Amino acid sequence: MRIDSSLNVLLCGILLLTTASCSSVFRVDPNDPLEVNEEVAVERDPFKNIMYFHGPVISNAADNGSDAPEVEDIELHARTEQNRPTRYFLRITDYYDGDWRGFDQAFDLAGEKFHALAVMHNVNCTLFCGYDEMLDIELSRKYLDDHAHTGITMRLYGPSSAASAPFTLPAGYIQGFLKGSYSD
Repeated sequence: MRIDSSLNVLLCGILLLTTASCSSVFRVDPNDPLEVNEEVAVERDPFKNIMYFHGPVISNAADNGSDAPEVEDIELHARTEQNRPTRYFLRITDYYDGDWRGFDQAFDLAGEKFHALAVMHNVNCTLFCGYDEMLDIELSRKYLDDHAHTGITMRLYGPSSAASAPFTLPAGYIQGFLKGSYSD
């Protein structure tokens, strides 16, 4: 059976559109340093003489047995200013319903405490309230180097005893990001 050439072109077009739309669904493998390194975006601000490094956003999911809220997205980013050491940040993005959690600190598995700075906070209330938050946790280069082979697992806490589910930034992600940004 012979297929008409216009039908053939139509089928190829549909296949290409399907493939293109699916590619945006696939994310970087956070355990693969080479994939992460390829996705580190570098942005320069010539007026302020600052370089920004943005790692790829990775998704996070809580363990099935956890009833604690999970954070949605995690990424590393850094900024380098002339004659200053590079500053590194772990960015957490979360959307949740219910009561405001007000996360303002994080702890790692070793019990080390970190300040969590709210970069963005939006409230959307119709019948119930939903909260969209973005937090930055500053990390030292030494801390990142020390965890480049083990990864970083943290949990967020708020003043009202609210706590997130633990979230992990894999070792491969840290290695790839550090290769894509300047060292101090």
